[in-house]
Amino acid sequence: DNGSKLTAENNVVNVNVSIDHNLNERREYALIVLEDFKQKSFNLENKKEATKKYLFTMNPNTSKNIGVKVPVNPNAQELTFLLTKKPNYKLKEMDPNKAAILGEVLSMRYPLDHNNKSTNLKETKPDDMIKDGLNENLFITSDKQKLKSVIAEKEGKALSFSVGNDTEKPLRYAIIAFKDWKQTDVTESEKVLYTTVAASERQLFDFKLPHAKKDSNFQLIAFPYPYQVSKDNYESQQAFGSFRTVVEPSNRPE
Repeated sequence: DNGSKLTAENNVVNVNVSIDHNLNERREYALIVLEDFKQKSFNLENKKEATKKYLFTMNPNTSKNIGVKVPVNPNAQELTFLLTKKPNYKLKEMDPNKAAILGEVLSMRYPLDHNNKSTNLKETKPDDMIKDGLNENLFITSDKQKLKSVIAEKEGKALSFSVGNDTEKPLRYAIIAFKDWKQTDVTESEKVLYTTVAASERQLFDFKLPHAKKDSNFQLIAFPYPYQVSKDNYESQQAFGSFRTVVEPSNRPE
């Protein structure tokens, strides 16, 4: 179950990832594994070569079990399995419904049965803090004052992301970034950015879109309660994806 402890044997975790695809359409998915919020190589059952992402297609109204073996570090604390929908689909015109579906990330988060609990995480200071009620969990925006979606933009473009807390107590997040489902830096100095957002507030962080040789999907993902995932706290099992942004190479003619 999501949130329950996983135990490693000889520093390997074996997991069966079960997916129910209850839709009347074929859909492609990508499976990614994170150890302490860093992308990790894993093996599929019966396959020798390791991979950092596994792409597969599901037929309408079908289920699938994927046997996954993950080598883990002895001091790792959390293992996350992420599913992204239509990983190769690039949405380049604003369609709020499609953007919301593509932005949604399915997560399965598990604590590892190791005793070293890290609470002393180095947090990053936000560039701005605002109390205006726009407390979306995670949003890439071209305007700090209002949440303005960025569906497609040139590589290297300076933007901001907003991290909100709609609850009544402080909420800590771990935030990571993907470019075409390969982990990339969130800001120039962080692969995993930690921050605690006060109740009913949002924080803003400045960042630049990564370089791209071809049109590439870029997405930020925020994990509430990093290293505190549990069966009893549903929020600690979640992951919040931003809308995806298509990063375009800057040398391409308009």
